[in-house]
Amino acid sequence: MISTSGRRGRPRSTAVMAFAGAVLGAGVLMSTTASAQTGNYRIYVANEYGANISVIDTNTDTVIAEIPISGRPGDVRPRGMAVSPDGRTIYVSVSDFNPQFETPEDKIVAIDVQTNEIVGELRAGGNPERLAINPAGTQIWASLEAIAQGAGYDINTGALIGSFRVGVEAEGVAVSPDGRWVYVTAEATHTTTIFDAVNLVVVKHLLVGNRPRVVVFSTDGAYAYVTAEIGGTVTVIDTTSQTVVATINLGLDSRPVEVVTSPDGTRLYVAGGGTSAVYVIDTATNAVIETIREQMGRRPWGITITPDGSKVYTANGLSDSVSVIDTTCLCVIDNIAVGRGAHSVVLGVVPNG
Repeated sequence: MISTSGRRGRPRSTAVMAFAGAVLGAGVLMSTTASAQTGNYRIYVANEYGANISVIDTNTDTVIAEIPISGRPGDVRPRGMAVSPDGRTIYVSVSDFNPQFETPEDKIVAIDVQTNEIVGELRAGGNPERLAINPAGTQIWASLEAIAQGAGYDINTGALIGSFRVGVEAEGVAVSPDGRWVYVTAEATHTTTIFDAVNLVVVKHLLVGNRPRVVVFSTDGAYAYVTAEIGGTVTVIDTTSQTVVATINLGLDSRPVEVVTSPDGTRLYVAGGGTSAVYVIDTATNAVIETIREQMGRRPWGITITPDGSKVYTANGLSDSVSVIDTTCLCVIDNIAVGRGAHSVVLGVVPNG
């Protein structure tokens, strides 16, 4: 299962720039996680067509920085992102618009939240789509869209840990809270692949909804939730039996993409790109309890939540904006202009002091 080849169609095992040490090592699990830390919180928005990252201060809900990823917008695109467990490093998957060939643009870059500077990068061949970090902060896992693979890398060295086959058009990726399992969705084959990250073997391919996009785990790791863009559903997977136990129907026009769990685990917030809405799901009943549409930006794909659960942010690709949702009233309280083609959104932490 471990691949070290650097040929086209294989994930690379060596870093372009050392993913190193002082800054990326800070991603290793500390005494508290990002969800429990105190500090200033920043929202990072990957602008797919602007080839940059917008940075929003959550205290004022204003853009405070733009981080260039490439000087070639329209050729190079940042898409999926992940955050270190301490919230201090943002990882961004970067690729071009021609997934048939591996190019130097196929890489993962790391951004220091304190300085908003790119501090490292590693080669991730095969058009990396989305990313996930293990709970210890020592590994980064990527879905490699062009070559139908998942791959894991050592965060400190950039070395390839292992790669494995998934369905066609690899898309979403998530690591279980205990670090044991990696789940990868595949759009064209409507599957989710379950990979044992300890023994480095694929254990199962599950059929889920039509064109699955993003997968997340419940806060306790008991369930995994997979959005299906064309199917208009969220598939619920029992992680113990590794079987599908429920399907939540959002409507065929909903086109759900990213999904986030509330810090207390009681709700799912699902970005519905087709209806420009956010669907709020009660995790105890798997029922939709609210649909937020009024004043939403157009085509929300990305979604994240603050550590206290008070605000949800969505990345809206057709209005080049971020919508801010108050989770008490379940209503939009602001829309923030960002870069072109807002794709994904995550939250970083600037620690006090």
